[in-house]
Amino acid sequence: MRITKISLTNFRSFKHTQTIDIAPVTFLFGPNSVGKSSVLMALAYVQQILKHGHCNPQKLDSLGSKTIGGFRALVYGQDLKNTIRIRLDYSPDKTPFVYYGANVDEMTNHVESVSYVLMNDFGGSTESGSIEFEIAWSERFKRAYVKNYRVWTNDIYVGCISSSEDERNSVIREVNTQHPLLIPYNNDDWLEREYGEVEQREPLELDDYHTEFEQVLNQLNPNPAATASIADKDNSGADFVNRIAPVALACRSGAVPLLGVPVMTNLLGQDFDELEEHFNFLVVQEVLSQAFVLPLDKLLEYLDKSVQIGPLRLVPDNDYVPNPHPEQIDWVDGSAAWDLLYKDPNSSVSIEKLIRNTSDWFASSNKLNAGYEIINKSIAEIANVDSNDEHMGLLRKRHVFFRELRSNILLSANQLGTGISQVLPIVVAANHDGIALISVEQPELHVHPRFQVEIADVFLQTKDKHSFLIETHSEHLILRLLKRIRQTTDNKLPDDSKPVHGEDISIVYLEPTENGVVTKRIRVDEDGEFVERWPQGFFVERREELL
Repeated sequence: MRITKISLTNFRSFKHTQTIDIAPVTFLFGPNSVGKSSVLMALAYVQQILKHGHCNPQKLDSLGSKTIGGFRALVYGQDLKNTIRIRLDYSPDKTPFVYYGANVDEMTNHVESVSYVLMNDFGGSTESGSIEFEIAWSERFKRAYVKNYRVWTNDIYVGCISSSEDERNSVIREVNTQHPLLIPYNNDDWLEREYGEVEQREPLELDDYHTEFEQVLNQLNPNPAATASIADKDNSGADFVNRIAPVALACRSGAVPLLGVPVMTNLLGQDFDELEEHFNFLVVQEVLSQAFVLPLDKLLEYLDKSVQIGPLRLVPDNDYVPNPHPEQIDWVDGSAAWDLLYKDPNSSVSIEKLIRNTSDWFASSNKLNAGYEIINKSIAEIANVDSNDEHMGLLRKRHVFFRELRSNILLSANQLGTGISQVLPIVVAANHDGIALISVEQPELHVHPRFQVEIADVFLQTKDKHSFLIETHSEHLILRLLKRIRQTTDNKLPDDSKPVHGEDISIVYLEPTENGVVTKRIRVDEDGEFVERWPQGFFVERREELL
């Protein structure tokens, strides 16, 4: 899974809806305090809601100990009457959106002559998707809650779950049953059985069932079809007729369905009393689970595997005690990277590979060329002493050294320049196979301009494994990526460098206005040139200094 767009409305410095295109490598530029970190915070907020049900958090787990201040601090203008909207567009990428819940096809092998509605594998047919949370404040109950949760699949609206402000009445409020994935396989045959052959059939009325899925779902629903709400075309962006009565289901935090399990509804057919009805219930449950729960399961899995690296990163002392089980929160100050490097490379193939690849980035002349390689050894290994004796435990403790290639001297991290310790967490994260999205605030901080240029290659050469979301002011990063795009077009890339194209990069400028932040994507052509001009004269300082 990859997030491809983030749209924010009434979130922190964003008032009117602004959409940020997320490429494999995305750079966020803009003046200080404009709201670049708000984009990173939005993802952390969604994760907090999905994982813990916190719509009014004082802190966000993935951002460390930073105090947020609750919903009031997150909503635009600190106006509790405003409603936050966060929409995330995604691509399944290499992540299979597989079947969810009971496998009805397998059950039919044990039951003869049962008839039920035949539906598409909704999850397996997902090529792209979008989810949107509408988060509001209840003045009556003094809490924030998810008021509406909307879903789009393959660029077509699917439906919406809504919640009352007391969170006791959560329902699937509308379903676009004309979505191609919600039309049964044999719907033409069903239409012929219900309404006659096409040539002799009267045009269907708006309140007629247009698909067997509509009919089955309403037959299972204890709420009468007449209670179906009018389709919300403004917020869905779709022109459709909602023919489904509200379906009650178990949620938390308002309109968020329970994750990791099939939808829990009030639909009939949950018992084996009527076999055909039960099979139809299982099909409907599976479809609704794939449509509404599966995207959130995948999104939470993606966010849990993402890390945010802050602007101030740890420089470990000689007595540093690594955490044997680094967590997401430990990436904020970079300590998780050191914790991983301190692990015994003999204990895990993945750890050995991570240490080796990280060391190669610092040592190789065609990469960062920092002049150091990373050594992970115990004192016993360095001194070539047998440490099997139970009294020699301290000698088995792992240490991370940096061997200077010119002098062969071993140095500890706090004996190096600050730049290497600041870059190291980024390099470790980029070489870690288990990370999905890597967000970095000011990767250039305390880093020499030459190193800043090389950091861009870290992002570009590992973009197939991760997405990068970079908040920066560095012109040097941009100069290198423009160069790599130009070299790709001219077939002049250095050896072992992966090609870089314009669509691999998203450069987004955030500009403050009286009505909140406005975003603008600065596109790059295949010649490595900017297609649009930078707003507010951004990056003209160098030219002015040369005149």
